[in-house]
Amino acid sequence: MVGRYALAAVACVLGIAQLPARADEPTSGGHAGQRVMWRELRYTAHKMGMSATVEVRLDESAVAERAAAAGSAVSKGGELVLESTTHLPGRVFFARERIDPVDARARRIVDTETGARFHRKTYTLTAHGLLLDMLEPASGSESRLAPERWTRETRSFTPYPRGLAEGAMITGPIGLLYAASAASLTAPGDALTVLVLVQTHVEQVTLRVDRVATVALDFQERSGSSVREVHEQLSALRLVAQSRPVDPSSGSAFRIFGLGGDVELVWDPVRRLPVEITGSVKVLGRVHVRLASVTLRAGGGP
Repeated sequence: MVGRYALAAVACVLGIAQLPARADEPTSGGHAGQRVMWRELRYTAHKMGMSATVEVRLDESAVAERAAAAGSAVSKGGELVLESTTHLPGRVFFARERIDPVDARARRIVDTETGARFHRKTYTLTAHGLLLDMLEPASGSESRLAPERWTRETRSFTPYPRGLAEGAMITGPIGLLYAASAASLTAPGDALTVLVLVQTHVEQVTLRVDRVATVALDFQERSGSSVREVHEQLSALRLVAQSRPVDPSSGSAFRIFGLGGDVELVWDPVRRLPVEITGSVKVLGRVHVRLASVTLRAGGGP
């Protein structure tokens, strides 16, 4: 359930650079892609003798190739690809979001889960609703194959709810992180509100700066050929994520990298990225996912 005219959907992914006047209204803005400083993020978590990892990647190669061919900085028809791979005990989540670099429209969002559950969901945003193509293994033996070889296919269509304004801007969970990285969250009270696709409905997610806290940084930073170990104190921002479905008849199911419940982020306002993400995982309870390494984009050093 996304906005009625979703040809402009996910414009917030590259377009959010300003804080909203009201936190209950989704934010929009100009092209903000160059404000994002990171290219790759890697997080780790450890609890009850088990480990988890999260890897996030920003692939700009398609944009660069088309721009070079066109002789311009940005070429129509190119795309940014945002990907994340989350390894939790017994489960693996892979997500890919294809983003138009010019108007920031989402062309497609793909979510794949293996382990305890097996499915690949491909969400296509159309002019009137959300098209979902589901791919699942047809048998237990087929679940051991790569998702591309699963054979049970289903297709469904969900019309957009009346509660969203025309041209509503929507993103996926990785796009939310990207949008926050492009924003200017600097002090308690600052907030960013984004419409996020969660399964087949949309939730209005607000990231609000709750307070400032001193944290110890411990990660590896890569910039070009330079690699350095970061061990320093930082006045970080504690962000609280609050979510509510646009359709009041739906329940909130917002998750990021497999983490749900009361999601919080410890935010580095210098590098504009989370150094820690906390949320709940079934059986394990609260899990703290901490930054292990970051690769900065060219010219993106703090």
